[in-house]
Amino acid sequence: MLKIIIIDDEEDARFLLKRAIEDHFGEITKVVGEADNCKKGLDLIQNTVFDLLFLDIKMPDGTGFDLLNKLDSKDFSVVFVTAFDHFAIKAFEFSAVGYLVKPFKSSELRKTIDRILESKTESNAQQTPFKILLENYEQTQIRKIVLPNNDGFVVVKLEEIIYVNSVRNYSEFHLISGQKVLTSKPLITYENLLSDQGFFRIHHSYLINLSHLKAFVRSEGGAVKMHNGDLLPVSRQKKGELMDRFL
Repeated sequence: MLKIIIIDDEEDARFLLKRAIEDHFGEITKVVGEADNCKKGLDLIQNTVFDLLFLDIKMPDGTGFDLLNKLDSKDFSVVFVTAFDHFAIKAFEFSAVGYLVKPFKSSELRKTIDRILESKTESNAQQTPFKILLENYEQTQIRKIVLPNNDGFVVVKLEEIIYVNSVRNYSEFHLISGQKVLTSKPLITYENLLSDQGFFRIHHSYLINLSHLKAFVRSEGGAVKMHNGDLLPVSRQKKGELMDRFL
């Protein structure tokens, strides 16, 4: 039985979330507590045995992040629940921390709980992603990304990424250190994440960090030379757009 706590200052939001959980997961979950602010939420967390916390970000007496920072340990999984906030969502996606956007769909809740049920060790694995989330969110600038891999995850600074290439349905990150990180998400995922962070997709197989672009080579039929010496092809469709970035 997955024991759940909901902390959200909106009574209607708590009611809708609780009802959705009971309707779709009533046999395997139980909501064991609710709170409408950080102070009550902290007391509830410290005095309740539970597995999963649904946590609002903005509340009258602080943020969900403030609440988590007051805890010595977090032996539970957390899913943030928030009204649409473009930067907050970006921070969640870069840190690989679970979230729901109000108003959420039942299908999104199902995916979220299914993922947590499948990962018994998620609470421990979330500690570093939490730190990256807080760092990115509090600085109001994305600086690091969490890359899931077969061993867990790797934290990488955006400035350390030279380029990303597609490997079947996976993505391989090439770093300035010479390290390569293979992650299970497709290249389109990282194109969507990184396109407004100085990255540009030059080819269906390559996404480059423009700050590490050293030269454009016409003699190769259209290619770019990166700072690590790698020569990468540029598709005909992307050549003009790439030139417009520099001319």
